[in-house]
Amino acid sequence: MLVWLNGRFVPAREARVSALDRGLLHGDGVYDTWRTYGGVPFAVAEHVARLRLAARALGLPAPGAVRTWEDRTRRLVARSQLADAAVRLTITRGAAGTGPLPGRGGHPTLLLTARPLPADLLRRRRRGIGVVVLPFARDTSAYWGRLKLVGHPSAVVGRIAAARRGAGEALYRDAAGEVTEATAANVFVAERGAVVTPPLAAGILAGVTRAIAIDLLRRAGVEVREERIPVARLRRAREVFLTASTIEILPVVRVDGRAIGSGRPGPLTGLLQQAYAEIVARRLARRR
Repeated sequence: MLVWLNGRFVPAREARVSALDRGLLHGDGVYDTWRTYGGVPFAVAEHVARLRLAARALGLPAPGAVRTWEDRTRRLVARSQLADAAVRLTITRGAAGTGPLPGRGGHPTLLLTARPLPADLLRRRRRGIGVVVLPFARDTSAYWGRLKLVGHPSAVVGRIAAARRGAGEALYRDAAGEVTEATAANVFVAERGAVVTPPLAAGILAGVTRAIAIDLLRRAGVEVREERIPVARLRRAREVFLTASTIEILPVVRVDGRAIGSGRPGPLTGLLQQAYAEIVARRLARRR
């Protein structure tokens, strides 16, 4: 596995950061993830813009120009021999003091990694997955929930819980008993011809794919509403799907072992999957 670290392409085994890096000690860092298709990066501008906002919130340096990261992404996946990959850019404050208050004179750490997509992703998009509802919320308040921070133990614990129960993902539930998002995706439900997704005010991540999905559905004449989703409403839904850059549009066919709708991906999910594939193809055609 090859990575790009602070200006150099190096084998992952040889990549080194300081033991005093604040990303390790304090989670003092941010990240974002985008996809490549056939070696071509998709929607990097949107992801870098979101990363720039997160970096600003922590007082970290801006990630730099979009074209720079597009070029580095192309080079990284080409040298890694990964045509379709998930690419993550992480920025930490580097080694700048060991206490909560950052010291002076440190240099930020910039790390770009690429990993292959799950081997069964296509099958999961066709057949759908099961999810579990967690008994806890994401480990952030509403303000921090909009940022992709390096430290997110709730996602780790949530994925472990899902795996133990044979599910592909886990959904957070807040103190009011409302579903907010998945550990690595936004959530949507379809009911009576409309699609509903939790509002950003609920403290969820403003997903890049979420925004694209909302736009595509509305262009197709589907009503989309941003509303709170109690667990009971989720279980009554006719369709449920997740959105994220890596998984695109992923149907959910079971919640806590119980079938959603017919137990198969529904028509609105299929419509959105097709529309998303088309917009990806159009954008990539301009980037090749």
